[in-house]
Amino acid sequence: MSRISKRAWMFTAAGVGVAAAAATVGFNVATHEPDPDELPLTNASASYRRSGESAQDWVTHADHVILARAVDEVVHEPLPIEVERGEGMVGRTVTLEVKEVLWSAPDPAQPAPTTYEYPAWGFVFNGGVDNMTPIGTQDEPRVEVGHDYVIAIDWEEARCTPGDEPQPAMWMGLDNNSVIPADDGVVGNGESGGSVASAQARRNSSEPLLRGEGTFEGQMMGDSVESLARELAQAEPHANPLRSDEAPQEPAPLPEDMEVHDEILPEGMTVQDLMEVEPEDTSCTE
Repeated sequence: MSRISKRAWMFTAAGVGVAAAAATVGFNVATHEPDPDELPLTNASASYRRSGESAQDWVTHADHVILARAVDEVVHEPLPIEVERGEGMVGRTVTLEVKEVLWSAPDPAQPAPTTYEYPAWGFVFNGGVDNMTPIGTQDEPRVEVGHDYVIAIDWEEARCTPGDEPQPAMWMGLDNNSVIPADDGVVGNGESGGSVASAQARRNSSEPLLRGEGTFEGQMMGDSVESLARELAQAEPHANPLRSDEAPQEPAPLPEDMEVHDEILPEGMTVQDLMEVEPEDTSCTE
């Protein structure tokens, strides 16, 4: 797998829709001034492949929900052109050991894994490769070695697109809400957004994103992972799930306040045109 395709794999397997992110919102990178005790972090906006906001979303789209510990990581090499330019972005692959399967679908595509190679947010650099700054989003874990996480995963079959290297079958996350810190078996406890905090501190935060407002994490913040598992066992899947691999749906109008970077679109194509394109058959044949 080439370095370019590995980068696409990194974001796709983590649940980030690379094409959609690039075409509709781009990667909006802007550093902020951290508190002295906060890991420097670069914010990056991106779109995600499947909804994971609620327990109902999780039991609709996931094959399994796992409790896993990050035990090792590999930082990828930057592209030669980025090294020459002195600026770019590198990702990480974090090895997760599955400690417990908290929930499984009645008919999962594959048995739950015992280890999971998780493609994680990495670093951006400017002024040379020695000047690395962690990249991520405020409302999701970077996934750091030594911490535990609850993750909703589903199995994605291999994809083959003419002209590109085949994408192997793999476990994938749903979205930025489907990875939850869970140190000491407590939902919301541990690393998120590059900083470590207790569930109580996050629950009492004045920032809605840190509280997980409107998400399954926010609902379960401070509870045990066993309580989260019981909640999933009682949840019912959506009656008519909207999944990326189902029949195309009528495209929704773009929000008026949506920031669009259309300079990277093919000439003559608008974002709305892109949303109306019928998905290409990417199934692999022997």
